[in-house]
Amino acid sequence: MTENNKNLGGIDGFDPSKVNKLSAKEILKRVGPGIVLTGVVIGPGNITTSAMIGANYGYSLIWLIIPILIMGVTFMLTSYRISMLTGMPILHAIRHYYGKVASGFCGVALFLSCLFFTLGNISGTGAGMNLVFGINWKLGALIMLAVLTVLYFSKGVYSKVEKGILVCIIAMIFAFYATLVATGGPDWGAMGHGLTHWSVPEGSLTTALAISVQMQL
Repeated sequence: MTENNKNLGGIDGFDPSKVNKLSAKEILKRVGPGIVLTGVVIGPGNITTSAMIGANYGYSLIWLIIPILIMGVTFMLTSYRISMLTGMPILHAIRHYYGKVASGFCGVALFLSCLFFTLGNISGTGAGMNLVFGINWKLGALIMLAVLTVLYFSKGVYSKVEKGILVCIIAMIFAFYATLVATGGPDWGAMGHGLTHWSVPEGSLTTALAISVQMQL
């Protein structure tokens, strides 16, 4: 044991030499919920909308990543700090310091954002069912909603569902990189132009707003 490790052990009782190294399987178990959460954020609605933007407008709207990143990080840091400092959920803190009207406005805005995010994911699952099985996307969305309802009200299914979702997300990651390689990779020149030249092509405003909501949530 090094002198530094001895000091650590003497000060706070922590001995790094006694820490067991985790296997790859154990590490995967611990990061599994984080990967599932990533799959929730980068859900079917997000993927579908992103694919539509790429297919219809190329790299011309890739600049949206920049303001979306800034707004998302700002929102998360602000919410985290308010909750830590006040000991209250953010809507409770807004109501306490700014009144019912401000809290109600923020609550309605958050509800609508989550509603449209969920509707986007439902549409995305329907589109996926259409691509895989060739059925109408509306029927596919209803089937997925029925499956979700059954799972939601069932007991003891979370661990099984988590494992299934984890496998699906890992498969999705591999499929993404395989597609990226098969298509020859991104056009770096067009990507750079899209990042530095901000414009909203005609007819793209609705889709741009949709991807902004999807990526923010």
